Amino acid sequence: MAPNYKVWFVDDLPRNLETFRRNHQDNFAIETFSKTSDVLDRIHNGEYPDALLCDIFFYSSVAEAERVEKKVADLAENLKKTAIDIGVHDHTHPAGITLMRQIHEHFKRHAPPFPMYAYTSKGPFLLEQSEWDKIFEYGAEVLLKGRVTPDAERTEIVGDIELLRTKNSWTARMKAAAPTLVWTLLQGLFFIGLSLVIGRLVRGTW
Repeated sequence: MAPNYKVWFVDDLPRNLETFRRNHQDNFAIETFSKTSDVLDRIHNGEYPDALLCDIFFYSSVAEAERVEKKVADLAENLKKTAIDIGVHDHTHPAGITLMRQIHEHFKRHAPPFPMYAYTSKGPFLLEQSEWDKIFEYGAEVLLKGRVTPDAERTEIVGDIELLRTKNSWTARMKAAAPTLVWTLLQGLFFIGLSLVIGRLVRGTW
């Protein structure tokens, strides 16, 4: 049994939230959000998950989100043209990227201390290169929704949590700082030894 990691997922479609909860509730402590602002409020209040998954495209209503989702699924082969035709490619909808930017700014333009994912199914078809660049700039990784089994998805999330915890652990920071600490210690020992030698020489001349 995997540790009960605290995983947050933000998506504007209730069925996506329910599917994720159903797939992972036995392994993660799941908390779901339908608004990116709710996630940002929690982070501003100092509450952090072990991992955060963000949908990318958010719409004004569930009905509109469902309509777009269906169009994307039905017309995947010609999705780019279709997305432009139905008006979902105007790039006013990727609120998930905005949330990532705000989290990045909250942590002083550094990656957050937890894995953050662009968890999307439409992204590969609708996002421009500049938007992918922003996702990576803000310290997020990409996890494609519905493209792998829940077990594979869970394995990746747990692995990333553990990797980041190890990287941020006290021992890891000590290892990273070890060369500097050793050099400082050697300098200290050198000056102590030098002081003793000078003191002995001075005492010998009295």
